[in-house]
Amino acid sequence: MVKHLVMWNFKEDFPEEKKEALAKEADARLKALVGQIKGLTFAEMKLNRLPGSNRELLLVSDVETAEDLAAYQVHPLHVAVATEIIKPATCDRACFDYEL
Repeated sequence: MVKHLVMWNFKEDFPEEKKEALAKEADARLKALVGQIKGLTFAEMKLNRLPGSNRELLLVSDVETAEDLAAYQVHPLHVAVATEIIKPATCDRACFDYEL
């Protein structure tokens, strides 16, 4: 099992009042990919609500193997969510992957 964590900050000009809606839409679309992309077993998007973090948005996902992770990252359904929802609103991407 591989844990895939990705974190972002919103762009400075992204409206505060739209952050919640973006996180919910991204969460719903990513969760819908479970079962559609080989090896993807879990996906969840979270909006930070606590002080002390240096990122505002978090993606937590699980895939079965490192090969599945590589395929997930370029899968058209995943790329669509990133391109249509996340990339236009965010910056400062940080990623951490590890095997369980």
